Amino acid sequence: MKIVPLAFESMGVRSMATFIETDQKILIDPGTSIAPKRFGFPPWKDEFDALHETRARVQKYAAKSDILTISHYHHDHFTPFSLGRYLDSSPRYAEEMYRDKELFIKHPTENINKSQQKRARLLLKNLKSVGIRDIHYADGNSFQTDNTLLKFSEPIPHGKEGSRLGFVITTTIEWEGEKFMHASDVQGPLYDGAKNLILTEKPDILILSGTPIYLEGFALEKSDIVQAQENLMEICQEIPQVVVDHHLLRDLRCFDFIKEVKEESKGEIVVASELLGKEPYLLEARRKEFYF
Repeated sequence: MKIVPLAFESMGVRSMATFIETDQKILIDPGTSIAPKRFGFPPWKDEFDALHETRARVQKYAAKSDILTISHYHHDHFTPFSLGRYLDSSPRYAEEMYRDKELFIKHPTENINKSQQKRARLLLKNLKSVGIRDIHYADGNSFQTDNTLLKFSEPIPHGKEGSRLGFVITTTIEWEGEKFMHASDVQGPLYDGAKNLILTEKPDILILSGTPIYLEGFALEKSDIVQAQENLMEICQEIPQVVVDHHLLRDLRCFDFIKEVKEESKGEIVVASELLGKEPYLLEARRKEFYF
């Protein structure tokens, strides 16, 4: 199984876009973005450069892919049919991405908040004119495609239980005795149910979104972060290779957080860029530095 991270915070953008090759070519969460404001400042040139580079990479691998999956409808996890400066999105990019593809997507009306439901409705409306092969509502379902098994979780909270940010679905891919899991926006995981789901699946390789420690004192309490770190430590005792990225890497303290997990772990824990042999390239977390 070939695993290629395409766009992550460790590559300078907000995303978890990942390409998987078995006897199928699968693109998970095909989007990329940068934060319009952070620390009170707009993005620096380097962030726009990273956005354009990752957009080109996502489009390139979309063209290679047979299957696209969407875990939820936040704009860093799919590409809308609209112009977006901070998404580097356009109708042309969306048409090129989705044409002739088989889509496995989060259900657009069940276990979803209003803002994501609106985005899902608009996406489905635009997809009608593109010429896709098929659309499957993936929540809680499994699909066999040749020798590849695609397995999707029931909806779980986007972060904490009761989160106002809605729900996400995880993606598990099994092929020739290997198992890979992509756990988008579980944020740590903050929710014990997400931890239990991961431990039940017990993939060989796990990619998951880390805890948004930059929200401590706002959306999260210190106790939430401690619990999420303990959950990650428990996961790293059982999973041979864990890739933690996304929300966690929006704060420069992320490496201290990861170091503490490593000290209690049996398996390997890395960030997404390190899967490609590259040093982490944090930009949003360093945005203040560009202005002083």
